[in-house]
Amino acid sequence: MSSVTANKQKAFSLDLNRCTGCGACVIACTTENSRRQTLNWREVYTFNEIHLPGVPLFNFSLGCNHCASPACVRACPALAVTKDPHTGAVIVNPEHCLGCKYCTWACPYDAPRFNAASGVTEKCDFCNERLKREELPACVSICPTHALQLTDLDDEIPKPAIQGFTEAGLQPAIRFKPLRSPQGFPECSSPSTPEAIGRLFESSQRLPQPKITLKSEWALLIFTSLAFCLVALLTASLAGRLRINPYLFIGAGAFAMGLSTIHLGKKFRAYRAIFNLKSSWLSREIFLFSAFLCLAFLYLFFFPTFIWLSWIAVLLGFLGLFAIDRIYQVALKTNPLNFHSAHTLFDGLYLTGALLGDYLLFTLFGVIKLLLYLYRKYYFKRFHRKTRPILSFLRLFFGFIVPGTLFITRPDLVPADLNWTGLYGLFIASLLLGEFIDRTEFYDELEIVTPRKQMLIDLERSFKKKNPKRASPTSQ
Repeated sequence: MSSVTANKQKAFSLDLNRCTGCGACVIACTTENSRRQTLNWREVYTFNEIHLPGVPLFNFSLGCNHCASPACVRACPALAVTKDPHTGAVIVNPEHCLGCKYCTWACPYDAPRFNAASGVTEKCDFCNERLKREELPACVSICPTHALQLTDLDDEIPKPAIQGFTEAGLQPAIRFKPLRSPQGFPECSSPSTPEAIGRLFESSQRLPQPKITLKSEWALLIFTSLAFCLVALLTASLAGRLRINPYLFIGAGAFAMGLSTIHLGKKFRAYRAIFNLKSSWLSREIFLFSAFLCLAFLYLFFFPTFIWLSWIAVLLGFLGLFAIDRIYQVALKTNPLNFHSAHTLFDGLYLTGALLGDYLLFTLFGVIKLLLYLYRKYYFKRFHRKTRPILSFLRLFFGFIVPGTLFITRPDLVPADLNWTGLYGLFIASLLLGEFIDRTEFYDELEIVTPRKQMLIDLERSFKKKNPKRASPTSQ
């Protein structure tokens, strides 16, 4: 058996001219790791499997790319994902994983995969023990065409852009030998009419269940909504115009924190969520919001005269909202700059302005949120994504039109004692309903890049480039 040199970062090498998509590498991986593996750690993808004319056809064999700068290691709040300094293998420790699934969001190569049965994430470990024995990984050793090989990672080697492969700045430890022919393998016969091509393209877009859905993340929807409400309430109370019930306030905070653990595969390991403050926004969110609640508890129950304590709590609360927004950047595709009208930081400041009757704060963040919302709908329509016109109308009506009209036309809207009755109660209730609608849309719009999705994106781009006079397949 061929051997490899130890103590140097390894990399896969894939010759796209040789890979036939036979799946031997997948079988070898499953056989080698049968005692630990319950999901496929390696998968074979075919670029242009529907044989669109004028577009290359080739196969990918992809597992974990054991990146030199792995997003999953940075994202994991529990320090359960580590990188072997000798072989470069990125490894998940199942005894430390809390099953938050954040690594599966952060990785654009779909390498970490959540196992619902065990409650933890699992992934290709580069056959790390074999590497330590200076042996080849099982997938490499079995490849019948020698398309998949092992090499030392050398950043000096040029890395040509490959259609269907996401370049995310993670320095993936995989090198491709590009196609000798721009067309790839010989084309098979396929319908050439726009209608037939459109039907084929539509059939190829039947993707697996998205990693993030509103249905699966309902608990986080409620947690994040309560988070910005609590921060805004405490901020408004410091102005002396709003009295909050300390029992309800802390109870709501504890309820929100409890909800945030529902989606964990290993709930009793939730304490590990703050272990990676150095690089994980999820760790930072949990730490900051927990600190906000703790200081608010001390202020409300024991030290009501320590105003400085409450201001520190407010600062930590807004920093926590910022951390919440940063968590979802890996799955947000809205432009410009990936700002979203439902960002909790904007929500918290907008609600604070409403609670205080602060014209400047309310107007400033109301306008920012409105412009971001309208731009997002324009952006979605332009790129053929769902715009949800009925839901959009309800969001605009309750979130902007009703509260904006009341705020402008009724100078006496905000009573001195800030009671929740009358028009002021309607004003706040309408605003919160609008914000909740926007946050439901937010969770339904999140997208995780996967190899299959990247291939579809590049396939459409390639088709349009090669066939500029044809109708776009997605428009059929």
